[in-house]
Amino acid sequence: MTSTIEFIKKDFSSTLFPLKTNLILADVNRDEIKDYINGKVLSAQHEGDNFLSQHKVYATKPRGHLRRTVKLDPVSEYFIYDVVYRNRDIFRPQVSDARRSFGYRFQNGNHIPVHTAYSEYKAHLGDCSGEFSHNIQFDIASYFNSLYHHDLSHWFASKDGVSGVDSNAFGKFFRETNSGRSVDFLPHGIYPCKMIGNEFLKFVDLSGLLKSARSVRFMDDFTLFDNDISVLKQDFIRIQQLLGKFALNVNPSKTYYDNKVGDIEKTLTNIKQSLKEIITDYEEFPTASGVEVVETEVEVENSLSQEQIDGLMALLKKEDLEETDADLILTFLRSHSDSLLELFPTLLERFPNIIKHIYSICSEIADKVTLTKIIHDFLNSGTVLLEYQLFWLGAILEDYLSGIELYGECLINIYELTSEFKIARSKILEIPEQGFGFKEIRDELLKTGQSDWISWSSAIGSRSLPSGERNYVLDYFSKGSPMNFLVASGVKKL
Repeated sequence: MTSTIEFIKKDFSSTLFPLKTNLILADVNRDEIKDYINGKVLSAQHEGDNFLSQHKVYATKPRGHLRRTVKLDPVSEYFIYDVVYRNRDIFRPQVSDARRSFGYRFQNGNHIPVHTAYSEYKAHLGDCSGEFSHNIQFDIASYFNSLYHHDLSHWFASKDGVSGVDSNAFGKFFRETNSGRSVDFLPHGIYPCKMIGNEFLKFVDLSGLLKSARSVRFMDDFTLFDNDISVLKQDFIRIQQLLGKFALNVNPSKTYYDNKVGDIEKTLTNIKQSLKEIITDYEEFPTASGVEVVETEVEVENSLSQEQIDGLMALLKKEDLEETDADLILTFLRSHSDSLLELFPTLLERFPNIIKHIYSICSEIADKVTLTKIIHDFLNSGTVLLEYQLFWLGAILEDYLSGIELYGECLINIYELTSEFKIARSKILEIPEQGFGFKEIRDELLKTGQSDWISWSSAIGSRSLPSGERNYVLDYFSKGSPMNFLVASGVKKL
């Protein structure tokens, strides 16, 4: 990897709310964005140009919980990828063989994919479980939302090789994008912020007070191993005291001693061992940056038998099935995606947290007419839908169902259902669909001169219009703000 834009492109599909508005502008207008950041936003002579306050969004978590974060605008998102990429050398490997941490850094010129790091992490946990008699697992409660702005600013500024310009910009970025609030400022779900969150916790790995034979960490998920349970308990107390210096707390509901595997996971493990071909294995795991879908390739030995398929389908129908179990079951049924269509209405209604996994499965569904009909019925069912669900339903329609019957009606349905969800509505407006009234909707929005996600995505959505017609509207839109001008100039290049 040789540039910030490559970093952005490779991470795009893994983010929580991947709006193509940001990706397109970073690609075609990167020089103008960099010049604006360095010449205006970071300049003391331009007090009117700053990082914009960011829009709050909520991704889903299991059991109806929400993950509060922000969706960064095109300038802010480019900045955080760029400042981390240029300072990537400060993000170090593990402290030692006894103090292991995995992922969220660059290696051999590229950022380590999350699924690669997680596979290594799981494998090492398995090795340690076989070597030691006892373990304790725990994580930090609401880690990203609990970090204190000045702690991260001081940490970054203290690193060798970080310039004064970058350290000042780093603090300014977090201060202004969060409107001055000192907590709840670190965006979730994007790789540069995961790198920051992971590296910051190295102070625990470096502590000479820890006596456990092994400590293994994936972001804020810790597992300690030793043959003496009293050593583990002492280290658990020490780590809580270390975290307490930064007002961070361990989550009591996710603390386990000598944790064992649940029944459903045991069933799936038996099935997994019987597989033969290489499949794409998606696993859900909770970290500070969000419950993520992790894609790994695993060697398996036999294809699924009809009996195994029927057994997994039956598990999906169980009333007491948890979202995490449903997500893992879908892993093994991915190659039978058309068979899953009959369960899609139930999955969509019961498990809002797995919508991004459903998005990935939709890429392999051949019966697109039925899939569109299912989405149409779901949107009109009266179910109360969350922004994260509506966003990813829009992504399914854009990427897999364009031109299919009911496609336009589904887009309009989502547009109408997102009056209170600015980012999900922006997902629909950035789709370059000019039919179904969307050309007229965008025209009205762009003429107001407003400067927000709705107008920026509308400008991007106009990119498929004839250049003369498109540029005429964008000329007026561009006068609304510096951000509007950057967006309009980028679209005109397309």
